[in-house]
Amino acid sequence: MSEVKTELVLCAYRLRWQQYMSERISVSTRLQVWQSDKIFTNKRFVKPPPAATPVIEEELRELQKFIEQLLHRTSISFNLTHDQSVGLKSLKSRLSTTHISVSDKGGEFVVTDRALQRELTEMHITTSAGVYRFEHPQRMNSKLGKMVNVKDTSEITFRNQISRLTSTLEDRCNTLWKDVCRRSRFEKEMIPALTATNTRLPCMYVLIKTHKFDTTSLSNPEDLLNRGKVRPIVSCVGSPTEKLAGLVTKILSPLLNFVPSHLSNIHTHLTQLAELTPSQLEGVRFCSGDISALYTNIDISKCVDDVMDFAGEHQEDLNLRDISLTDVHRMLELVLTNSFFTYGGRLYKQLVGLFMGCRPSPIAAIVRVYRFERASVYTDITFISVYGRYIDDAYTVATSEGSAQQFFDAIGLQDPDQRISWEVDYPVSEDTFTPFLGSAVRVHNGVVESKFYRKGTRKDIALHHRSHHPLETKIQTARNFYSTAEQSSSSAELLEQSFEIVDRLLVANGYENPREFVKRRTPRKPTNKTETRVCLKLPYVSETVSCEIRKFIVRKSLPIDLVCTPGIKLRSVLCSSRPEDKPSCSRDVCKICRGLQAEEMEKKKVGEEEKKKKKKK
Repeated sequence: MSEVKTELVLCAYRLRWQQYMSERISVSTRLQVWQSDKIFTNKRFVKPPPAATPVIEEELRELQKFIEQLLHRTSISFNLTHDQSVGLKSLKSRLSTTHISVSDKGGEFVVTDRALQRELTEMHITTSAGVYRFEHPQRMNSKLGKMVNVKDTSEITFRNQISRLTSTLEDRCNTLWKDVCRRSRFEKEMIPALTATNTRLPCMYVLIKTHKFDTTSLSNPEDLLNRGKVRPIVSCVGSPTEKLAGLVTKILSPLLNFVPSHLSNIHTHLTQLAELTPSQLEGVRFCSGDISALYTNIDISKCVDDVMDFAGEHQEDLNLRDISLTDVHRMLELVLTNSFFTYGGRLYKQLVGLFMGCRPSPIAAIVRVYRFERASVYTDITFISVYGRYIDDAYTVATSEGSAQQFFDAIGLQDPDQRISWEVDYPVSEDTFTPFLGSAVRVHNGVVESKFYRKGTRKDIALHHRSHHPLETKIQTARNFYSTAEQSSSSAELLEQSFEIVDRLLVANGYENPREFVKRRTPRKPTNKTETRVCLKLPYVSETVSCEIRKFIVRKSLPIDLVCTPGIKLRSVLCSSRPEDKPSCSRDVCKICRGLQAEEMEKKKVGEEEKKKKKKK
């Protein structure tokens, strides 16, 4: 109920501000423009003046009263069975010794012993030769005049080391941003917008690649250590460079429009293939190539130079927001080169490659590889008939496996570090489909044929029919699956095969007759596009409650759009991106932390007492 009241207050604030501003002629400030562009999020709400129309105030009060009464007389039903509830409680009670994560690309949960997961991650860090380096705590030796390793390696020493580096990076980011504001002659109110405060260093976690080995054959923990492969992710959320990374990404993202090989969506390659003439398709087969560990094998300094050179070529097409390219270069370099991260309370540095989890990394990787493409396959137009790439996955057509390998190797040979290598998937026969970006393609008798595709190792996991989501969301999710299958299919026969794949997926997730389910009607959206409306977010309870609130809004002619947010996902409850690096105070004895812990314990006791009272009733 407290969440509902909060959202009602925020909705009322938005509505009052909208009415207040509509009656006045105003010019948006730079800060407001940047906020509307979602460069940063302003979480502070300034209380608006009361609405000029008393009727609005009265109707808002009636809306609040109606929603509160409706929720009080509504009984909430749980979508978990008794066995599922018991299983969930059991999993939550064992989170201190059990590690739960989502697999890489598979979608299913991976449950391992916490010690085993820690050993798997540390093994990846130590066995990746030349990629990571452990940063030992150091101090200045006045006699030697240089930094030496600290002998004391207690937990406090490591925490202080991480805290000092975090503070240093914050100061560097804030100093650079202030200098950018000064050079660009920004208003003083722009400085706090991207100032880094209360940050923490990026942290590493790994996702197990369950699609790379047979999980049913694992008999003991040693099998997972010996055969298991992982994908390292460095989470940069809340890091000192996060805000500057967001600004740089916003500025440089239009560069992808000028990379001819870049695929903007999963259907672009099908459109490009459809434009080929019969003579170009004669005697060729569709094949794909994958760059091995692209992010890890990129030289950061050269990558930054390539991105900025490319930005200089298209400077007129970029919205620099009154920031010079020199300053963009400085911010990008600061974001990508400070590759420090933590794991298990220890500090590490990634020596080569980009963080998979840093916002500018995909743009930097795409532009870096395009530099190699421009110096190889794009130098001679006759050398290439069709080619496209989405980050590290590329496709083309070739007459033989050797010519396909030669084509992709020509791109990798342009890398001066010789770290770019391709894995080529060439069909064994003309009848074989080659998977690529959610579709399977082949060139059969000079005609391109395609259909919807899901990897065999990918589990049949989608939004379940019994999931605590609005019915509209479930219908739209199912429609999207069928729409994707339709866009991926080149003929009626292949379309039916694609639909059958979607049918199996949805039936496995509780949809009895999915093709009829997607035909159900959904609530109509407001047709008056000229009217400015505000959003009211409420937790989803049931279809009946949502329908009653919408009817009340329509009856009162309020310019409000109701958005029902789903409940907490299992991933949010069971998984953590910082399993070994949860925020903690650097002090052993801290009155603030003790007070917060005592307050939290008191809340838990009150909550348990209320549950007992409800059960007695």
